[in-house]
Amino acid sequence: MKDLFRIGLLLENPGLQALYKKLIIEQGYQVSAVLDCDDRDNIDAIIADAWVVVFDGDRENPVAEEWLKGLDVPVIFDDGQLVQESTWHRRVSSKLRQIPGMVNVASQRDVPDEVWVLAASTGGPAAVKLFLSELPLGLNVAFIYAQHIDQGFDVNLAQAISKGTKFPAVLAVNGALVANNQVLIIRPDEQAEVQANGSLVVNPKPWSGSYKPAINQIVANVASIYGAKSGVIVFTGMGNDGKAAVRLMRQQGGTVWAQTAPSCTVSSMPDEVRATGTVTFEGDPKALAAEFIARKQLKTT
Repeated sequence: MKDLFRIGLLLENPGLQALYKKLIIEQGYQVSAVLDCDDRDNIDAIIADAWVVVFDGDRENPVAEEWLKGLDVPVIFDDGQLVQESTWHRRVSSKLRQIPGMVNVASQRDVPDEVWVLAASTGGPAAVKLFLSELPLGLNVAFIYAQHIDQGFDVNLAQAISKGTKFPAVLAVNGALVANNQVLIIRPDEQAEVQANGSLVVNPKPWSGSYKPAINQIVANVASIYGAKSGVIVFTGMGNDGKAAVRLMRQQGGTVWAQTAPSCTVSSMPDEVRATGTVTFEGDPKALAAEFIARKQLKTT
């Protein structure tokens, strides 16, 4: 993923350029150009990974509209309304955070068939690593790993998963893609949300509630995006995080599995999920992996 995205800024009102330029830079991007909508001579020569276009959509602007038709890079639109600067700041910041994912998605070639959440707490790293170590590559599945963990230990977790399995593990960063044959590890200190295009928007604020990351929030997000192409395996753990969201997973056509109680370090988390009646298969990590492989093979025959 690029370290510094080049953003072009096209404005109907040049008086707003300082505000938008400052916010773009605050979000960690480079401003490659600032133009107004009547600049016919220079607009085609600008190199940008994405554009921020600010004009009132209720008014026609033939020059800008004709140019936009020929663009092959992502475009973020805003209407330039600054009734309250704090509201404007939140609105535009949220849009800007989507740019890395939009750029990355444009170059993605290998989209997963399914997306599964691996949810765990106490004892989770060993159980999830054992499960993944039993899986071959080529299943056309993306994994999102939500592990209750203290801040700072996510880096060690990613290294352990990458070294002990065939799947590279990457930490969730803004713009990351839900990618085939990869484990995307959700960090405990920043909220992350999968977008409809398969990219990740990371919001630099803590998860709400006592669980970090919040498995309920992650599972509900994945279920709403991927529906019947999604699933969750609830591994060993303490508490009841995930219990509320598995119902939504099933309602959306997704699959819910759980680790068996005797094979858990602490079984309360999968026990709580089992109590919902949504679990369709359970086993120890090796049995879960064997069933996962068999299920994928059955789907491809």
